[in-house]
Amino acid sequence: MRTPSSTFVAENLQTHMLGTTSPANFINGMGPKTRLPPKKKGKQSQKNSPESADDFQAAADAEEETGGKWRAGDKAKSCRAFLRAIELYDRGLGRHPRNFDLAYNKARLEFEVSQQANLVAKLPTPSHEFLEQAFKSHRYALSLNEENTDILFNTSQILVARAELIEEESDSESFDPLLPADWLREALELLDACYTRQEMLFEEQNQAWNDREEDGGVSLSSNPRSATPSSATSAISEQSAIVQNAVTAQDLLDTASASLSALTRLVSLDANGAQTIASLAEVLLTTKIPFCISQLPPEDQGASREEAALAQALFTAALADVEFTQQRITKDTYLQRLAIFESLNLQSTEVQCDYADTMVTFATSILPSDPQKAEPETLAALQKAIALYQAASSTLRKPSSGKRDADGALSLSLTPKIDTEQEQRLASALEASADAQLLADRVTGSDHILQQIPQTYKEAEASYFKAGDDISAAKASIKTLISSHLNHDKRALAKELAKRGPLARKVLRSMIDEQVLGMEWKELIA
Repeated sequence: MRTPSSTFVAENLQTHMLGTTSPANFINGMGPKTRLPPKKKGKQSQKNSPESADDFQAAADAEEETGGKWRAGDKAKSCRAFLRAIELYDRGLGRHPRNFDLAYNKARLEFEVSQQANLVAKLPTPSHEFLEQAFKSHRYALSLNEENTDILFNTSQILVARAELIEEESDSESFDPLLPADWLREALELLDACYTRQEMLFEEQNQAWNDREEDGGVSLSSNPRSATPSSATSAISEQSAIVQNAVTAQDLLDTASASLSALTRLVSLDANGAQTIASLAEVLLTTKIPFCISQLPPEDQGASREEAALAQALFTAALADVEFTQQRITKDTYLQRLAIFESLNLQSTEVQCDYADTMVTFATSILPSDPQKAEPETLAALQKAIALYQAASSTLRKPSSGKRDADGALSLSLTPKIDTEQEQRLASALEASADAQLLADRVTGSDHILQQIPQTYKEAEASYFKAGDDISAAKASIKTLISSHLNHDKRALAKELAKRGPLARKVLRSMIDEQVLGMEWKELIA
């Protein structure tokens, strides 16, 4: 199945990109988000070895800039530069342990690297270890400034990322939902603290602006709510001015949306707490999020309402799945709940893929132990999912005519092209489509589509490779191998899988857990 995309913040919030001119702004638009206000630039030091906090910051800035320059080309060189920047932040903290700028930027960069699939493959340590290191760095930065909204938000998002990773890497037999559920609850507490703090600052700012206008003063901005996110800098050198930018309505919306995203994931892990979680989500959907949207500039409200509607649909689907599993609603009621997606923009590839994901989840939830005895709704849901994935893939295959490169600079070529993020989303949709086709084949008992499936996996592998996601490309390659051997001797497949090592067993187990393959294939894992 497609990597879960139930996070409302997953693709549209805080989508700053790290480039050669702004090493702080680095993220790929996938997965949990970080708050990335402009970093306080350290003064360029003329010394060979950095000594002051500003010296370390300047040296780390230079390495981040190098990493950004190589990001689109040499991933290994880019990763090494980012790791050198992290080492400089770490050394700086060894000399200046109470400097929040260094602590914040070290934590920020570690998290950003951990969320870049094309960099994770180049890390010298496993992804879960690197993410754990990033979490500890966030904890330390938070201990230096517990009221900073950016570090509160970022720490919550790294907890969400850890919950996602452990769920993704565990199999059905070893997975314990208690730990990721605890992380998500902690993330929600941090987001609540972040929102409360932001709301207070937002109200104070509005009151100050109103008072200034009543006194005949001149506002510094004709649209104060369009300011950038609040600065994370608190350790200011003697010659630096303290600049506290405004908390915006978009900041509030990001935080409320991230909370709804965390609740959407939590409800599937904590079925017993589903009603409490639903009550919390209702407050967000009926009060906080509408208020935040109403405070945005009019031209931004439409898109934000669409994003909020998708987030509501995703939570509705997750809750319906839990309630069906608990036998609190019928299959028909479950399917009726999913009709909420029909009111969304079905031309959006994001909506198409998310809707398809929920249809696959519905199909697997009602699937009997013998798939060929499945009710008609099962196959209908899978066919709808496949059609949605294919529609999204068709759109994502079309190059966007961009005149700027990934760093925002003018491109040397004006030829339309597919950027890395689009390539990644295309790969994900292709892989999910092939998964759904395999599951549909189990239901129908027909082999007529089996020839198409390996080719679809192969296309997904190629797109992952173009996106620089070597790990996902390797997994798709294994799925190509497995799907091309389904009508052959299992012993031959077992030999081929053995050549691929532990990753092959992991992929096979995942396909069985997701019911893409039947339990009869479990013998190959041993």
